[in-house]
Amino acid sequence: MKKSILGVLALSVFVAPAFACTGISLKAKDGSIIFARTIEDSQNDLYSEYVVIPRGQKLFSFTPTGEKGLEFTAKYGVLGLSVVQKEFIAEGINEAGLESGLFFFPRYGSYQAYSSDSRKSSIGDLQLNQWMLTQFATVDEVKEGLKNVRVVGLEPNSVVHYRIGDASGRQVVLEFIDGKAHFHENTVGVITNAPSFDWHLTNLNNYINLQPGNADEQKLSKQPLHALGHNSGMLGLPGDATP
Repeated sequence: MKKSILGVLALSVFVAPAFACTGISLKAKDGSIIFARTIEDSQNDLYSEYVVIPRGQKLFSFTPTGEKGLEFTAKYGVLGLSVVQKEFIAEGINEAGLESGLFFFPRYGSYQAYSSDSRKSSIGDLQLNQWMLTQFATVDEVKEGLKNVRVVGLEPNSVVHYRIGDASGRQVVLEFIDGKAHFHENTVGVITNAPSFDWHLTNLNNYINLQPGNADEQKLSKQPLHALGHNSGMLGLPGDATP
């Protein structure tokens, strides 16, 4: 288990306040969904590489103590992009159309405590994408499957949450808070970092006045008012592009 311990030690170097991500989704004309993301880490090399997992490959999870955790066999082929080491898939998709990505979730999330007695049902947080993508085809299958495993943190500062989507176009956000799994329907198709996803949905109400393009002309009494430049519909958004 030397490799797993080295991987966790290496990860502790990379998980820092500078590591932030944004995920979006786009709907194509034919109705298909395209998932996209950024990975901002200005201080470190994440040693990312493409990962291919064929059907039938035998896999296992690392644990915080270096013991072998949950063992499983890939039911679906997977293509992904890893961070730090190949087992830690940051973003991936399987042959059934299930997509999953992890995003930094500092200070607000926490997992179940690890116990050697439950190691055979324990999956490390940074390998959860690997497990979900190799085992399931839909969001509902993921939700049911999670009832049978314990998700544990491989490193104290590596708390993450997950965007999960399937071929139907449905998207959810999975967060672990106080050791419990919380699923949020993601109807806006966007995810970022902390706080929790429900807070971000509420925060959208602060920007109800925003709209694409330019604001319509108005009148104040008899005085006509018009935009002084482009993108006035986004006036008030932090970093907006108005003159």
